Amino acid sequence: MRRVAMLLSFGAAAALLCGGMGPASAAGKVKVAIISELTGGGAPSGTMFRDGVLLGIDDVNRSGGILGKELEASVADSQSDAPISVAVMRRTVDEKPFAIFGTVYSSSTVANMTIAERAGIPQFSGSESVEVVDKGNPDIFLTSYSQAMGFKKLVNWLVNGLKAKKIALIYVNDAFGIGGRTVFKKYLNELGQHLVADISTEVQQADFTPALVRVRDSGATHLMVYSHEEEDARIMIQLKQMGLRVQTVGDNLCAQTTINAGGAAIDGAECQVPMTADSPVPQMQKVAEEFKAKYGHLPDHNGFKGYIGVYMLKAAVERVGAWNQQKLRDCLHNNLFKVSETPGLLTDTYVLGNGDADRDSFIVQIKDRKPVVSQVLGLVGGPYKERSCR
Repeated sequence: MRRVAMLLSFGAAAALLCGGMGPASAAGKVKVAIISELTGGGAPSGTMFRDGVLLGIDDVNRSGGILGKELEASVADSQSDAPISVAVMRRTVDEKPFAIFGTVYSSSTVANMTIAERAGIPQFSGSESVEVVDKGNPDIFLTSYSQAMGFKKLVNWLVNGLKAKKIALIYVNDAFGIGGRTVFKKYLNELGQHLVADISTEVQQADFTPALVRVRDSGATHLMVYSHEEEDARIMIQLKQMGLRVQTVGDNLCAQTTINAGGAAIDGAECQVPMTADSPVPQMQKVAEEFKAKYGHLPDHNGFKGYIGVYMLKAAVERVGAWNQQKLRDCLHNNLFKVSETPGLLTDTYVLGNGDADRDSFIVQIKDRKPVVSQVLGLVGGPYKERSCR
């Protein structure tokens, strides 16, 4: 049965070190930590991520743990605030968990990941900004993929699949949005395309009328919406209220959290998504049903990201054959992990040297408030090879 604590005391953490297993307790449990956005603007995303991690831990423990050790998680709230996430990370590393899951907001991860790095603790993040993986941090691992990997496929699909010629972009002015804008424009330029409107918005912005007027006046036929889920929903609601006729595209624009907030206004949006409950992957469907049974609703991509993070940890520890943070870090980099060996990864995953990941993704269109998969996009690179870590 899962046990969740709100961070162990320093004395308890010190006592764990006496058994020679580092973060593993004498009772046969290994301490891990979750830092996520449980309150504030990022709560819809962060709560999904936390719940995905906890579901993954439940499943791992139920199947006998990892190398015979169960996982036990502490949970802490970053409050969707980068400086607060730094303070929470400092308290968390003092407790010496074996691994940390989170944060989701890229601006928070960029701010807090150096603390985990200095402590030598592997950090499995739900962030997507290229800034996270471009810092040279050997302890950061993305549980999905960064914009550098995902947008290469998305832009190719937009230009060559949808034949988009007049493309506008609305993005959020934070690490997530700025990183996405940079990569999006880079890949567009490589395909000989340029934005007809390039519009910055703010985190938790409420009124997008001026931005949408600029889109209308630009003559755009396609609008890339790239903000956080709640803001994405507001953009779509206001776009429909204005009667603006433009094809909307994105990634988290089609997330379940966005659909929950935006309702019928999201219908018609088309996206590339890293994971979806409606994917043709049976194991992903199975996890979605488990998630719904446990929490009362389907997971979005953030819920899947949390779940996958647990199984990235499991896959690497088992390939190493020991609970060793340094060896786990070395094992993950430049290595292929297959679902045939670790089904909880949901799709084959290659982890790059910078902690980014290459995975399958899906093209979906929202119909009647439900993502309908029309295409599976394969890995960007490869062919990749598995390597032993013992």
